[in-house]
Amino acid sequence: MRRLAFLAVSLSAATCACAFDVVALVDSLDFAKRFDIETSTGTVQTLEHVLLSHANDIWWRDKGGGRMRYPSRCEMWQFSEAPFDKLRLSSEDIYGYLRLESPRGNEFPLVRAECARRGLGFGIHTTIEENHWYGPLASNWTLAHPEYWGCTRDGDPWMGCCSIMHPEVISHKLEMVDERLAMKPQKIMLDFWRNGAWSFAREYTAPAIAEWKRLYGGEPVPPASDPRWQKMVGAHFDAYLRAFSAKCRAAGVQFICGIPGVDEACGPIDGRIGGFDWRHLAQEGVLDAVYVMSVVYDAKDPFGSTERIYRSVMSNRGKAEVYFPVSAYNMQKCGFGEYAKLTGTTPAKAAGRLLRLAREVGARGVVLECVDYGNYSPEVCAAIKEALQ
Repeated sequence: MRRLAFLAVSLSAATCACAFDVVALVDSLDFAKRFDIETSTGTVQTLEHVLLSHANDIWWRDKGGGRMRYPSRCEMWQFSEAPFDKLRLSSEDIYGYLRLESPRGNEFPLVRAECARRGLGFGIHTTIEENHWYGPLASNWTLAHPEYWGCTRDGDPWMGCCSIMHPEVISHKLEMVDERLAMKPQKIMLDFWRNGAWSFAREYTAPAIAEWKRLYGGEPVPPASDPRWQKMVGAHFDAYLRAFSAKCRAAGVQFICGIPGVDEACGPIDGRIGGFDWRHLAQEGVLDAVYVMSVVYDAKDPFGSTERIYRSVMSNRGKAEVYFPVSAYNMQKCGFGEYAKLTGTTPAKAAGRLLRLAREVGARGVVLECVDYGNYSPEVCAAIKEALQ
C-alpha cells in the first residue's frame, strides 16, 4: 500500500512537471568550491541545492571547465603533468584539487536515478563546443587532429575548433551524441551560445574552398560576412542538426536547440553561430523544442518588447515547444537583474514577471541558467514559487 502511495505521488509530480517546466541547467563543476563533486554524496548535495530554485526538470551539463564529466571514449580527459589531488592537500576549498583529467566516476546514472525518485525530468545540457577552445582546456581530440583545424581566409590555422566542413568532424560529434543517449536522458539540449568561439571566419578549410569552387567556379573566396559563404557553411550545420535529431528520435529522446539573440523578426540566429534558420527546422519537426537563451529587447521598454518577441517566437515555432529564460546569468544582458536595473524593480520581481510572461504566451516552460551555488537568491526562489501558483 505504501508503495502504491509513493507511485501516486511520483506520478502526480511528473504530471505537474509536464504542465509547466522549470528547468535548471546544472554544471556540476561550478559546485566544486562547496561540495566534493567527485563523490555520490557531493552529487546529491549539488542536486539538493539546485532544487531550492523550485526546478522540476534538471538538465545536467556533460562537461565542465572543458572536461568531460563522464567516461567518454570520444573525448579523453585532458592529461596533466602535475594534477592537483585533493587527497594530498588539506583545505576547506575543494576546487583546484580535483584530478580533472581522470574523474572517479560517472555522475549521470546517479542524477538520473535521483530525478526519477523525486519525480523530476532529466535531460542533458550539451554544447556546440566539445569543450573549451583555449589553451590548457583545448580538446584532446582536436589537438590530435590538426588536419581538421579551422583556418582563416588568410590561411592561418586555428586550433580552437575543428572545421564543421570535414565529414570526420561531424562523425566525431555524432559519436558523442551516441554517448549521451546511452545515459538515457528524456531530453538533450544543444546550446548554441557556448560555441567555443566558432565563426564563419575560421571555416576557410580545404573542403570549404573546394565546395566554393564547385559552386562558384573561379570567383574569389569571399569574406565571412558574405551571405553565400554563410549559406554554404550553414548547410553543414543544418545537416549535423538533422542527424543529431534523427539519433534522438530513434532513441525516443526530445531534441532541443538553445538559441541566443532572438529578436522580434525571429529570423535566422546570429550568423557567427551556424547560419541556419531555426524556424524551418521547427516547422519540419526536426526540433522538438526551442530554448530562447536570450532576446534582443528594447532597453527603453524591456518587458513590453520582450513580450512582443515571445509572441513572435510562439507564432513561428511550428511543431516545436518553446522555453524562455529566467536567468541569473547576465553575460548576454538578459538576466533578470538587468531587467530589474532598467525598470527600477527588484531582481525577484523581475524574475517572477518573466516567468509569468512565459506562462501567459503559452510556453512549455522556463530555463534557469545556470543554477550555480547561491546565484538564485531566496527572494528570487520565492518569486519563482509564487509565479507558479
